[in-house]
Amino acid sequence: MPLSSDPLIPYVLLATGALVLAVVAVALRLRRLSRQIAAASGDPAFLERVAALRRDVEAASRQIEHLGGRVDRLGEQAQRSLQHTGLVRYDAFNELGGHLSFSLALMDARRDGVVLSVLNDRDGARAYAKPVTGGRSTYTLSEEEQRAIGEA
Repeated sequence: MPLSSDPLIPYVLLATGALVLAVVAVALRLRRLSRQIAAASGDPAFLERVAALRRDVEAASRQIEHLGGRVDRLGEQAQRSLQHTGLVRYDAFNELGGHLSFSLALMDARRDGVVLSVLNDRDGARAYAKPVTGGRSTYTLSEEEQRAIGEA
């Protein structure tokens, strides 16, 4: 069937023409409103400044999004950083006095980390490190080590 014999073609052409006229009318209305705004503000460069402010706001919005991503990354790093500490001082051998022995728990936000114990006696000191996961250790913990983890 030839294109010119289609009965809808006149309607399509009429609708297209109406749309073109509507677009032109809106463009003219927009130009007139722009002039009225410039005249009302008393500044012919008013719309240019508004456009510049819009660009500035868009740039600031992009910067805020960028900073939001950085804050998220810092939050993730903070979860893995030292956040909980507990220190218990005591006399390990009841002979020195002065609470020279200690247990120190160092843990992150998930309560993963280590508990360090240093036991002092007259002949020297012994140090122990035991891993901690979720506030618990697979190693047997002394009462002081458990208290240090509890304080952390």
